[in-house]
Amino acid sequence: MTNWMQNKFLEWGLKVMFRRFQIFANTLLKRIMEYKPRISYLRDQMSNSDLDTVFISSKENIRYFSGFTGTFAFLIISDKKALIVTDSRYTIRATEECPNFEIYQIKAGINWIENITKQIGTKILGFEGENLAVNMLEQMKSKAPNVSEWKDFSDPVTQGRVIKSEEEVDIIKRTINISDSAFNEVSKVITIGMTEKEIAWEIEKTMRELGAESPSFDTIVASGVNGAKPHHTPTDKKIEDNEGIVIDMGAKYEGYCSDLTRTIYIGEPSKKFREVYSTVHRAQLIAIETAQPDMTGEDLDALARTVISNAGFGENFGHSLGHGVGIAIHENPTVGPTSKNIIKPGMIYTIEPGIYLENWGGVRIEDMMLFTDSGNEILSHAIKEVF
Repeated sequence: MTNWMQNKFLEWGLKVMFRRFQIFANTLLKRIMEYKPRISYLRDQMSNSDLDTVFISSKENIRYFSGFTGTFAFLIISDKKALIVTDSRYTIRATEECPNFEIYQIKAGINWIENITKQIGTKILGFEGENLAVNMLEQMKSKAPNVSEWKDFSDPVTQGRVIKSEEEVDIIKRTINISDSAFNEVSKVITIGMTEKEIAWEIEKTMRELGAESPSFDTIVASGVNGAKPHHTPTDKKIEDNEGIVIDMGAKYEGYCSDLTRTIYIGEPSKKFREVYSTVHRAQLIAIETAQPDMTGEDLDALARTVISNAGFGENFGHSLGHGVGIAIHENPTVGPTSKNIIKPGMIYTIEPGIYLENWGGVRIEDMMLFTDSGNEILSHAIKEVF
């Protein structure tokens, strides 16, 4: 090899190394900038609640506040410390994913909760009462007698996820695009004789092929009379001519969820199906288009529920109009008959009215919304029938 060729190979190698370093540095900076304000939010909430330490145990909140994607970890945050507690299986991953956090590795026989709380000087510790099992809470109390008070801090922790950042909105839009595209593709090939299970599998397989990490929940395919069960589990029932099919599906991408429901019909829709479908569709459109800032979840729910009740199907719409979607498939804000939370710009949630008639079937239509200063921006764009 000539000196010229050696120099060219060296130059090429240095360029590759520099590019890789740039990508790593940009990713690291992005993670630091995204999670730093989330930690600051927690510290502000701790100060308002007279806590000196917060202990986070739920998988969704661990990912939201740290970026950690493993299956075993806890976060412990004080006014000056931010620790991610995990074991040897995940220390390298935690180091890579959580540059804002110190890594504390759990080892057998070591009382890690006492060690950390003594090091921090914890006296009043906030925990996630909605997530932490009673047995584990009692064990932790017994192992950290230096902590004088334990307070349920679930609501402030979870509320931090309600308003989505621009980065989160972008990720959720990409997630929605996966489920929209999968529905558009699979709905075109559904034929008489396919089973509910086969359709569900085609949906889940297609979402993964389009880039999804996984489904965001178990896919629902409910054909014919099974459509009367809002959370039907797909069976070996075969699709028949002249029946409706409720399909409820979602993707997970970069940790965020999507949620989509469509009701299709095989054959020529009956007069009754057209009536039920048009009622649900009208209820959804009115709720989407009439929503205004400062409405409560209860107000928004009432917009759709009134349409369905006036059509004579009020007793057949038994669930809430919608729910928040983010890292979890169901999170705040709630949108239902007793929801007092105020709908604010930056919130992402579903609007999904439905009518369910025993021994006949059902209709549900669901789209995801981003609430803005001027009302709802529809994020879902999957094909929607108009009967």
